[in-house]
Amino acid sequence: MTAKARGIGALLRRARPVALPEAAADRAAFAARNADPANVHTLLVVKPHDQLGDLLVAAPAIAALRARYPGARVVLVTRVYLEPLARRLPGVDAVWSVPRAGDGVQVVRFVRDVRRLRPDLAFVLNSVSRSGTADAIAAWSAPRLVIGRSVVGAGPGVPGALAHAGGAGGRGAPDPVYDLDVPVARESTHQVDRVLDLVRWTGATDPGPARLTLSEAERVAGRAAWCEAPAPRVGFHPAAANALKCWPVESFIELAARLAAGVGATPVVFDTPKESGPARALQDGLARRGVRAAWWPAGPLDALVGPCVALDLMVCNDSGILHVAAALGVPTVSFHSLGRPEEWAPRGAHAVALHAERIEEIGVDAAEAAARRLLGALAR
Repeated sequence: MTAKARGIGALLRRARPVALPEAAADRAAFAARNADPANVHTLLVVKPHDQLGDLLVAAPAIAALRARYPGARVVLVTRVYLEPLARRLPGVDAVWSVPRAGDGVQVVRFVRDVRRLRPDLAFVLNSVSRSGTADAIAAWSAPRLVIGRSVVGAGPGVPGALAHAGGAGGRGAPDPVYDLDVPVARESTHQVDRVLDLVRWTGATDPGPARLTLSEAERVAGRAAWCEAPAPRVGFHPAAANALKCWPVESFIELAARLAAGVGATPVVFDTPKESGPARALQDGLARRGVRAAWWPAGPLDALVGPCVALDLMVCNDSGILHVAAALGVPTVSFHSLGRPEEWAPRGAHAVALHAERIEEIGVDAAEAAARRLLGALAR
């Protein structure tokens, strides 16, 4: 238990509109009563991590809350960078962005709005890390109940936190912030399931894969972006934040060239503002081999969704665009090394995740076979 968590817990006790019962049985009854849909009018969901994947693995849990509380207002707090995608999550009524520290006016306004919210339930959707910022936002909103997870992490065998307010047989001191400290279920391997565990105790159920909403105008504009690119159109995003998660550019070039020659695919190279080098190298390598590729420049997230949804397949590393493509319903072939596919990769018949301890050991033959299978299924 950190000093920061204890300090935020003290803030929560001062901000809370009602005191929680002391006895464990009474606290469990209090949690159940306050989670009854008849008693829930406002939900606060806090997910302020910057990574695209973190937001989108939490999307099914947000959709599950929407279905469980159809009459409640759902307010999602995230980062400025993720706001364009957060606004596309179905069932979210308002998206608030955590302001940058240097923007004093916005910080004051944000703090005021959070304090006025007074939600019935505040969910801190921890996955692999705990955020002091998220804890503070949840506490300052003065909810009746704060739900989160103190024991977090990735990989197999994540140990469960002790569920104090609503669970049975909790031992030890309760978490200072979370009234309900929800463990990872024994069978929850995928991060989507681990985040869903945070809301299942309310009676919420798995709504299926995450989906992003687009207007028809955006879909038309996306198709128009590739009007001169013959189908099938295969997106290639060769970058990732960590170099150890990057399949070699030479392998991307070989795969794209094979698909162009073998199935008549048009490669579409997606650039990124943070790691532009691999995309340029892929484009140049294809040009040297006489393969004409389309190009999508780096830009804001909102500008990405239309062109992405018009693809027939996305081929990429274990990166944010993988989750964006999957949430748009685009089939994916992805390359993994550091993260386990059974924990992080999109699930379903239209997603193939290839894994090796050293990512360069993933062969082009395996990638080509996966891509051809998915494109063949599309053609049928």
